[in-house]
Amino acid sequence: MHVNQEKPASSNPSDRSTEFVAVQGGGDTTSASSLLVAAYVGMWALLLLFIFLSYRRQARVEGRISELEKALDKSR
Repeated sequence: MHVNQEKPASSNPSDRSTEFVAVQGGGDTTSASSLLVAAYVGMWALLLLFIFLSYRRQARVEGRISELEKALDKSR
């Protein structure tokens, strides 16, 4: 059985270390620039998808309006 013998974290700010200590043996990370590029690509893809779907919906609405106008002209 392993017992943790580390001191508990102090709530007094003056007892804490003020020195930067790098993490050793960290896992693979992704750079910030690649995450930024991925975010921009994702946002552009969403914007283009929204524009495409709006265009399709508008075309359907215009087609339906055209059909209704023809139906009105026939009934007159």
